[in-house]
Amino acid sequence: MRDRTDSFVPTAEEIQHALADASTGELVFFTRQCLERGAFDHVLAVERAFPQRFTEDAALKLTFAVARFVGGERTEARATVEALVAERPADLNALAVLAEMEARSGERASAVRLFSTLVERYPDYPGAQATLAALLMPGPPYRDVLRAIHAALRPETYLELGVAGGATLALATSARVAVGVDPVPAPLEQPLPVGARIIHETSESFFTTRRREDVFGAHPVELAFIDGLHLFETALRDFIETEHWCAPGGTIILHDCVPLSAVTATRERRTRFWVGDTWKAAWTLARRRPDLRIRTILTPPSGLVVVRRLDPSSRTLEDGFDALVSELRTQGYPLEPGRWPALLNVVPNTPEGLTEALA
Repeated sequence: MRDRTDSFVPTAEEIQHALADASTGELVFFTRQCLERGAFDHVLAVERAFPQRFTEDAALKLTFAVARFVGGERTEARATVEALVAERPADLNALAVLAEMEARSGERASAVRLFSTLVERYPDYPGAQATLAALLMPGPPYRDVLRAIHAALRPETYLELGVAGGATLALATSARVAVGVDPVPAPLEQPLPVGARIIHETSESFFTTRRREDVFGAHPVELAFIDGLHLFETALRDFIETEHWCAPGGTIILHDCVPLSAVTATRERRTRFWVGDTWKAAWTLARRRPDLRIRTILTPPSGLVVVRRLDPSSRTLEDGFDALVSELRTQGYPLEPGRWPALLNVVPNTPEGLTEALA
């Protein structure tokens, strides 16, 4: 057991006196409160005060096992939870705890299998999708990767479609002109750089009512980030319009094009963690525009598709656009977690992968 020099817990008698009338649900809540505040040793003390209660109730067994795991008794804790999963195969909480223990123990394959089972049964189990994404896409999260892209390219002009709280627009520190487009005003998470502004309207209205020269002057867009509506036809239309505003040496990045599971990759939102069907836009670019250079960085939670060697004069995607949308509207996501389409040219979420993506 891991020693704690700063620890103090009441005696068993004091705990029994304070919690004598607590229901099982109240004990569960209390021990979870202890764990959330890092007091795993307090949970162990509560178990010593009420050993029978912890033997009889599955939720208390789980909190005790987590406390032992955090305290260093990892083998014993995992064995306890494995037994619970075997006894109670429908218990999502036990499955989630075991998956987390496997991940923290470096048992990646087992953790991926368990988390995949968990999200298949209940896609919105707290933290499951995010943890699975981190396991399948190791490395820095997408905002950190975007920061590295800005540092590598140092664009003078930057366009962002889909701003939300402005966290990614704030990365455009090198840009002389940085423009974000989003129809929904939202409080900024942090101050924007000098030269950055937000236009509150839809991307369709933005491109219909403005010329590039009105927004960026004579300089074409050097870097763009598309992260708007999670519908593929919108993302595809945004790419088409943005490419017209770029120079051939520009870069367009698409977000939310690498789903983990089919249930989160649907047109109609059915889960809290949801990327929509924007993946169809990336697949369409790869299939219909072989002249583009596409590399996909596996960064959590849903990848970044980096598109280079642009052709601002191309009309390939515009011709037959409506027919294409009609054809793809009902297509479902066909891949299992951890499988990536070869056509997106996946690269690792490493400095070497980033270099390859920006080549």
